[in-house]
Amino acid sequence: MLRTVGLDVDRARQLGAEAAARSALGKLVPGRPSPAARAGLPLSLSDVVTIENRAWFSAPGDSAGLARLTQDLRRGSRLRIRYRRSGAATARRRTVDPYGLLLRADRWYLIADVDARPRMFALSRLEGWDVMDEPRRLRTRAALVDVARELSQTLESRHHVTITALLDADRVDIARRILGSRLRSVSHADHDARATITVGYDELEGVRQLLQFSDHIEILRPEAARRLIHDLAERIVLAHR
Repeated sequence: MLRTVGLDVDRARQLGAEAAARSALGKLVPGRPSPAARAGLPLSLSDVVTIENRAWFSAPGDSAGLARLTQDLRRGSRLRIRYRRSGAATARRRTVDPYGLLLRADRWYLIADVDARPRMFALSRLEGWDVMDEPRRLRTRAALVDVARELSQTLESRHHVTITALLDADRVDIARRILGSRLRSVSHADHDARATITVGYDELEGVRQLLQFSDHIEILRPEAARRLIHDLAERIVLAHR
C-alpha cells in the first residue's frame, strides 16, 4: 500500500526510517487474503497498481549520508554546507536555512533559503555540512511542500531561449521522453518525414542537449544556436580523428 501511494520501504531505508515504514505497512495490510479468497469482490488498489520510484539505470546513492542529513534536519537548525554547483570544479561554503528534502525522479534535493531566498541543492553535489548552533530562520508561513512546488514550477517554466528544429518523425516519441516540458510544440503532417519542434531552455548553452539526436535533427533558429551546434560538431570531429 505504501508503494501504491508513492512511498516504499526502500525510500524509508534511505531516510533511516525503515522500521517505522514496515510497522505502518503491517498495520495497513494485516493478513491480507489472496485474490482467490475474495472471489467476487473488487481487487485492492495494491493488487492492480505498483509504483517504482527508482529511475531507469540509476546508480545507488549514499543512503548513510542521506539518513544522517535527515536526522540533522530534524534538529531545526541552520546548516553550513559545502556545495559544488553544476560544472564547477570546487565546492563553496554557504549558510542555509533548511526546510527539508525533496525526492524527485529518484534524485534527492535539499530545499533551503539562502538570504531569505529559496534554493534547491542536489544532494549528489553536496560535499558536506555542519549543523550550526542556532535555529533555522524560515520565511513566515513558508512550508517545505509549498517551497518545493514553487521551485519546481519556476525551474520548469524558465524558457528564455526557444530553439526551432527539424527532427526525424520517428524520433518524436524519444524527444518527448528526453525533453519533457522543454519540448514546447511539435508540428508534423502524416506525409512528412520530419517534424518541426520548438524546445525551450533557460540559456543558449542548453542546446547542447540536442546533440544526442545526432544526424536526426537540424537546428533552424536562432542563428546563434546553429553556430554553437556547428562549432561543437567540429570539435567532436577533431577529437575523433
